Amino acid sequence: MVGVSPLHISSFPSKLSILIEPCLFHTMTEQEEAPADRALNQRNDALQRHTRQVSEREQQLLDARNQLDGEIGRLNRMHAFSIRALLAGSDEAFASMVVNALQDVFEFEAGLFWLFDEQGCLLPEPAASSGFQSSHVPFPPLRNWLESRLSVQKGMGYFFAVAGAELQHSGFHFSHMLAGCCRQPDGRPLALLLAGIMTAHEALHENVAQSFEVFMAQVAALHANRANLAVIQRQNMGLHESEERLWLAVKASEIGLWDWNVDTHTVVLSTEWKAMLGCRDDEIVNHPDAWHSRIHPDDLERSLRLFNEHMAGSSDIYENPHRLRHKDGYYIWVMARGRVLRDEKGRARRFVGTHLNISAQKALEEHLREGEEIQRQARQQAESASRTKSIFVASMSHEIRAPMNGVIGMLQLLRDTPLSPAQSSLVTIAEQSATALLDIIGDVLDLSKVEAGRIELKREPFDLQALVTHVIELMRHRAKAKHIQLECQMPQQHDYRVLGDEGRLRQVLINLIGNAINFTEHGSVQLCVEIGSGAMNGHSFSFRITDTGIGIPPESLKHLFEPFYQDDSQMDVRRHAGTGLGLAISQSLVRLMGGDILVSSVKGVGSTFRFTLSLPRGAPSLPAAPVQISTSNPAPDRLEGRILVVDDSETSRMLVKWMMEPVGLTVDFACDGKEAFAKAKKSFYDIILMDCQMPVMDGYEATRLIRKLPDSQARVPIIALTANVDTRCIQECSASGMNDHLSKPVQKDQLLRKIARWLTSPAASE
Repeated sequence: MVGVSPLHISSFPSKLSILIEPCLFHTMTEQEEAPADRALNQRNDALQRHTRQVSEREQQLLDARNQLDGEIGRLNRMHAFSIRALLAGSDEAFASMVVNALQDVFEFEAGLFWLFDEQGCLLPEPAASSGFQSSHVPFPPLRNWLESRLSVQKGMGYFFAVAGAELQHSGFHFSHMLAGCCRQPDGRPLALLLAGIMTAHEALHENVAQSFEVFMAQVAALHANRANLAVIQRQNMGLHESEERLWLAVKASEIGLWDWNVDTHTVVLSTEWKAMLGCRDDEIVNHPDAWHSRIHPDDLERSLRLFNEHMAGSSDIYENPHRLRHKDGYYIWVMARGRVLRDEKGRARRFVGTHLNISAQKALEEHLREGEEIQRQARQQAESASRTKSIFVASMSHEIRAPMNGVIGMLQLLRDTPLSPAQSSLVTIAEQSATALLDIIGDVLDLSKVEAGRIELKREPFDLQALVTHVIELMRHRAKAKHIQLECQMPQQHDYRVLGDEGRLRQVLINLIGNAINFTEHGSVQLCVEIGSGAMNGHSFSFRITDTGIGIPPESLKHLFEPFYQDDSQMDVRRHAGTGLGLAISQSLVRLMGGDILVSSVKGVGSTFRFTLSLPRGAPSLPAAPVQISTSNPAPDRLEGRILVVDDSETSRMLVKWMMEPVGLTVDFACDGKEAFAKAKKSFYDIILMDCQMPVMDGYEATRLIRKLPDSQARVPIIALTANVDTRCIQECSASGMNDHLSKPVQKDQLLRKIARWLTSPAASE
């Protein structure tokens, strides 16, 4: 014992006791031996109990370590499953991985991955299964049994573990089974996981059930992550495609991009932006001055103003067409568009936009402006030419009508004198020729109005039946002269009162019927008027003029309504042709009234012209117009009154005098408007016949001055006597204060009836 330290002794108490006990054995007495044995036995029993306890604890620790190793292994296998399942290429592969993990992680013999539908019911078949002994698996009974258990376990999280005979009803001979429901993030059931052991097995440890719950949560999370990953992949793919399309669009459109970081005062200019100016990418430094230094001096102030306004928030979009200097020294036009990106405080952080080369567009705009200027000048020249032509035609009409007034008037006076039959025939022929010449002048004047767009249609009430009857009676003598029968068919109706331009419709009917009579040698000409349903509060009237004349060749139909067109290929046409204006004017008038003239013809058989107009009904209070069988009423034989004739033509003055004096009228003359005003101021006249176009002072100004005279002198009836029959001339006559008008050439009967009317009217007696 020499050399043993206390620490050593204290460290080995059991060995020391063994060394001491033999010495004590030889010194003890016999009486003391029995109690010592009992104490020793007790100590040995205690030592054995302690040894057993240590062994049990060591076994428990070993068991715990084995369980821990099992759980760690299970967790490692679940982790490996998670990595593989997240990258599964399809939902079917994911389901198979889950089933395989049920067998691998929990070391079970069979596994199922069974999806729920939208209503929370199991699908007819599981998405994946593994470990079953037979290819024919009774899934329907298992499905029914599982759904019944799920409804019972609904409040317990859809998880349960069963064992024993309870499983026999499902058709599966599992000794133990774990089942649980994976849920989607919104709480709806996703899939049922089932793992089972068919062979004899000891009871499942609680840790296995806990791991199974963790596994279910992991599967649900993986499924959600896979869905999110799929969305992200689709978004990334869409973003990639969008970026690719944008890149292709930018390359194809040659749009330059710029991105200015306001915080760092750095700018990124795309390769296309620099190429637009003829530079390579390394020839322009990415700096704001690259843009500022290249702006055209004339565009700099406006460009900076637009830039600062957008930076200050005054505009939503920055748009600035301006010029930038090219590498070769010339300037190109670019359209800059951009937008400022701001932070939550409204401070500008980035300014991003594009440059588009619009030089070609600007050049095209310049060409268009030049073209528009050329068109404007051409339009002005055309309008000026049209006005000049209209003025010329009106002047020629006036200048021709003035002498024709003398010719026709004198022929009328000559016809009233005693003449031999031969002389009377000559006078009649001369008068008819002069009237035909006036018709030609009227056609030319109407064509001029149509081409200048100066025809304005009236909208006045008239009786259509009276108009048709009037036209038929007017044209009947021309038909009788050629021994042609003129017929009219029109339904009998109580009220034919309509609104429209009576004069223009009469002109169209006279032109078409006259044309039919002109080209018909034998047979008849017929006017047929039919009534159909038209617009609201109106009627649709169809007019058809049919003749049995020479007909029109097919090749001439397409040119029939062209002004001055005459078919010289046939002798019959040349023999009957006139100016070629009547049909052109009629077509234009019908189109202005909303219709169109259609023609059909057979050579040698005849032609048919038809058109349809929609004419609104006239006012209910409109009286029915009387049917005019004759074109004029008899002129009065005797009249009394003092007439002032104002005309710069001596022939016209003498003609009117010789027409009026035989019936008892006293005639005084004035050569111009100034002289007429002077005489009206000094003397009283019952009527003044006033020419409109005269030297010194015209008739309009003279009328206005006369209307300013006091008392009855200002109220004297003034009748315009003019060769200008233009509508605007008649309107100007009325505006200047004239009461009525007469057109030259003057018809004697018409003149006397007009004077008789105003001599007996209230206005003349005031």
